[in-house]
Amino acid sequence: MRRLLRTAAVLLFQALIVRPVILGFVGVRYRRRALVPKGPCLVVANHNSHLDAGVLLTLFPLRRVAHVHPVAAADYFGKTLLRRTMALLFMNGIPIERVARAGHDTLQPMIRALEAGESLILFPEGSRGEAGVVGPFRSGVGRLVQAVPGLLVVPVFLTGPERIWPRGQRIPVPLGIDANVGKPRTYRPDADARVIAEQVRSDVLALAPPPSPVPGARPAPPVRAAVCGIDPWSRGALSVELVRRLGRSSRTLLIADPALEADARGVREAPGGIPVARSRAWIALLARLFRTGGLYRGSKFAEMVERARMDESLEDGRAARFVVGDGSALLDLLAWAEADAHRRGFDERGLHHALLYLSGERRIPVRQWWTFARNSPGAWLLNVFGLARLMVPGVLVLVIASPARVMARRRSAGRPLEPHENEAFLGRLQDAYREIAALLKRRGVEVFEIEDGALTPEADAARVEEACLRLAEKTGERAEPAPADGAGGGGSTR
Repeated sequence: MRRLLRTAAVLLFQALIVRPVILGFVGVRYRRRALVPKGPCLVVANHNSHLDAGVLLTLFPLRRVAHVHPVAAADYFGKTLLRRTMALLFMNGIPIERVARAGHDTLQPMIRALEAGESLILFPEGSRGEAGVVGPFRSGVGRLVQAVPGLLVVPVFLTGPERIWPRGQRIPVPLGIDANVGKPRTYRPDADARVIAEQVRSDVLALAPPPSPVPGARPAPPVRAAVCGIDPWSRGALSVELVRRLGRSSRTLLIADPALEADARGVREAPGGIPVARSRAWIALLARLFRTGGLYRGSKFAEMVERARMDESLEDGRAARFVVGDGSALLDLLAWAEADAHRRGFDERGLHHALLYLSGERRIPVRQWWTFARNSPGAWLLNVFGLARLMVPGVLVLVIASPARVMARRRSAGRPLEPHENEAFLGRLQDAYREIAALLKRRGVEVFEIEDGALTPEADAARVEEACLRLAEKTGERAEPAPADGAGGGGSTR
């Protein structure tokens, strides 16, 4: 009965207070949240704020939080009745003595919980540190790994809690949090505990965002290339090859699913992935209410917004010198609006204005709200609600394909076709891409039209690579070789 009451208290506190505050008031953007395993695990993270444990608890479904225990410092949270009630009852914490006593193993409560199939949240620094500084990890995390062979450890890097509720501040301020989740892994239990602790710390630091720029120095924005067209197979192959080539010169990111990064070592999945915000459900609801339709219905529209936000966050040029998009939200939204037979689309002047609105250069005047809400509800939502600013590529690659051939490949995939998946619509969509490409070309964007199958992805990517390198020189910073150890990128796509 006592356990049942405690479980009820934990679930109610999480559902009615912690999650509404963390997800609604503060706001969290998750990166690769799906990596959190469904079974028992040890979540480790940097520690700068009282909010940290609450944020990490939201990584787990509500039904699991009764089996997840933040490790709490007994000397701090045991001082007053209020702290004990909050940490041990409502947050489901396990109290641990930070200073070992003779004949007393401080790790035993954690070991028993893990062996019982529970999960733990641990801050190996031992206490809250200074903002932006990750202190040494104590050997306790290494001893846990030694005591529980095969223990899955999930590294997480938190950015933002230190600004929202730092040491000495009584009331949190809603400024937003990033939670970057790394791949779960095991460590060798026969290694020295301090060595294991240092390995865990390295895995957490690998998820950190890039360092701030040197005062007075402003890196050039990244060179952006977008590969667009109606054939996703040819588009994807060309995008990956272009990223591989550009990565030999400088760190390069591919905004796709999955997100990739490339440097002198080759191409691999980006450790930060595409950030996923809890606001995605709200954005998807807006998309359904305003009937965005086509490629960007509901959750697809919300996913596009997240990719656009990621692209926008790379604008300072610190994370990558080149950014390649498998598709372009800017072109895709406008092309679909043009091709949709149920909407009027835009004339050339309207298309020019739409580019300005979507790229954030201007706001849609109130008198034109109805026109945009009718012709391109997605564009209207992005601009009026300020959901994202879509970046204009410096280099555009338009893959021209036969609609009949694309449809044949779609049918052979064996999945049900969407209503818009037909040769007539794909033909209109390709014409719309060409119209928008012509407009961008007049604005100074270098445009390549590549016939599908005319050359190989390698030959096509070589031509586009030259254009990207020329543009990199024009923007004021020649692309420099990326370090083989990945230094300077911070291991994040943020």
